[in-house]
Amino acid sequence: MISIGSLSSHLVVTKGRGSVVRDCPGTKNHVCCGYKTIDLIEGCVLFCSYCILRYYLTHREIRVIKDPDYVLNQIRETITKNNKHILRFGTGELSDSLALDKKYGLNIPLIEFFGMEKKAILELKSKWAYIDHLLPYLNRYTVISFSLAPQKIIEKEEKRTSPLRKRLLTLKKAIDIGCYVGLHFDPVIVYPGFEKDYKSMIEDIARVLDLKKVIWVSLGTLRFPRELYEIFLEEKRVNLLHGEFVIGEDGKFRYLKKERIRIYRYLYELLKERENDLFIYLCMERPHVWKEVTGEDLKTDEDLIERFDERIKRMYGGSI
Repeated sequence: MISIGSLSSHLVVTKGRGSVVRDCPGTKNHVCCGYKTIDLIEGCVLFCSYCILRYYLTHREIRVIKDPDYVLNQIRETITKNNKHILRFGTGELSDSLALDKKYGLNIPLIEFFGMEKKAILELKSKWAYIDHLLPYLNRYTVISFSLAPQKIIEKEEKRTSPLRKRLLTLKKAIDIGCYVGLHFDPVIVYPGFEKDYKSMIEDIARVLDLKKVIWVSLGTLRFPRELYEIFLEEKRVNLLHGEFVIGEDGKFRYLKKERIRIYRYLYELLKERENDLFIYLCMERPHVWKEVTGEDLKTDEDLIERFDERIKRMYGGSI
């Protein structure tokens, strides 16, 4: 058994089988960034109230693939097959990238691999602010990223995760040793007074972090399948039920388009005021939403992927 806080789950350690490296599933007719996922762990011990894994996973086990050679071979093959773009990989699709890593050390072989290859980027995305065990191995080809939310939301909807202050200090620690970091405002949740709380959070971010070391920032609003909506009602998740929702092509509830545009514009402008060079992208939005928010005329996934290539080349120079 494993336990974080009050949650206990049964752990199953397996050898690699099937595809561990996959394309981010994306959403039809929405702009996707071409992310590659590395599914080392299936299941999460942090259990955020809005997490789609509550619906997507039908078991309570935490399934861990501890077979580094198998995993690294798939990553190597994926990089070799694609010489057109600088690929970005992440381990946070079906679990949190760091919550179990101190105990199992799954990321260390990946960090070392990307540092030696110098051909692609590994992103460790998390809400669990502990990287001390990784410090001897970290290099600039691993991006440490945190999903960020106002402390009010963390206390109500992300109860088993690290507080905002600790997440920011951990990002600063990564910057101080020479890594780039990523910021993910996803999901942005609408509730009375959310604008004030997000503004305060961005001010805290700017005070703690050197924003020139932030390689990318994502913005995405709350979205969830119908099954989670029923759970939110049962659990009286009032923070998650404010606003008007529409059902998208993927069957998920999301805020009305005009409200999403308003939210994105607000956050985009706040962030750009503090560092105009920030690379900010929208997660799973249509081209016309991009145009309304950023002024960028993105037509296809390829357009966004090329912008990522440009950003990475600019940040890394000729070392990738």
